[in-house]
Amino acid sequence: MSYDQWRTDELQGTTQADYVIALDARLRLMDGGITLLEETGFPVVELARSLLAWLEGSADGDFEFESMSYEESGAIRIQQTEAGWVVGSVFAPGLTTAPTDRSGVEEPCRLFVAMVESDLEELGVDPAEVLRR
Repeated sequence: MSYDQWRTDELQGTTQADYVIALDARLRLMDGGITLLEETGFPVVELARSLLAWLEGSADGDFEFESMSYEESGAIRIQQTEAGWVVGSVFAPGLTTAPTDRSGVEEPCRLFVAMVESDLEELGVDPAEVLRR
């Protein structure tokens, strides 16, 4: 999981909700060199916040991203299968990453969260206030 084309032009306020809703980017879910999902205007801050809660909380179970930006649940899904952990999306049915062990899923999630934290810091925003509150 990665993103680019970080957009801040819709940011109007300085509340946690403003940052979660107004900051978006082009999200890419890739497996090796294959793009499984590319979504513009994706709420990456909201995703990072949800991933962090999953990683630091009850990360034993599956993850299903429920966003205020989408009616559908599962824009990003992390599921344990018989073959291992896979990542996919409701927007790309039938496509998932190759199965991996738990650390193979957690590491990219932590890197994604760190990238969002870094971008928030560059905006002069305390990432803890946005992602951990």
